[in-house]
Amino acid sequence: MAEGLLWFRRDVKIVPAILAIAFLSAPLHAEARKYTLRAEGKNVASFALNDPFEQVNGDTKRTTGTIVADPANVSASSVELSVDLATIDTGVKLRDDHIRDEFAEIAKFPRATFKSASVSGSAASPNQPADITITGDFQLHGVTRRLTVPIRVVLIPETELTRSQRGPGDWLHASGRFPIKLSEFGIHVPQSFIDDKIEITLDLFAVSPH
Repeated sequence: MAEGLLWFRRDVKIVPAILAIAFLSAPLHAEARKYTLRAEGKNVASFALNDPFEQVNGDTKRTTGTIVADPANVSASSVELSVDLATIDTGVKLRDDHIRDEFAEIAKFPRATFKSASVSGSAASPNQPADITITGDFQLHGVTRRLTVPIRVVLIPETELTRSQRGPGDWLHASGRFPIKLSEFGIHVPQSFIDDKIEITLDLFAVSPH
């Protein structure tokens, strides 16, 4: 009996230590973390515009910024993005120059930016897609408008595979699509165009080092 009581007391003392170790070694994906988007060709902002003869597809791979993701409290998350419009590429240099100089006027307005005002959606778990909605201020061509954008987010913990394919650290993949009207941002579009609406698609990878 005394021997059994001794083991019981010993186990009672060991349990808190085990719990403490488990807590400290658990992944911190339930906490807010800051992820950084780097201008290294992994982050693509693309667009599609209908002209009278064909659909024009273009993109820029120089999107930078920060994402603060709080999986347990999505409303505490935030996003800031900056897109380098001087790197717009449609595959035709003459058209690229025209879009950059005549439409976007990059000499005056070299970047498009987005800053969130609110974030809502379901809680996120590692390696599981989560659909969220971000409302924020989108600035283009010197004009700022409030937009609401649907985004799918995946939190990707670091593994040997992610280190070899993307680099060290935990990753966040965000993707989404939304329309804008160029005329609402003071961008002149020839009347011969079908309309002035373009679809913008985001495919972004941000990293949080350990």
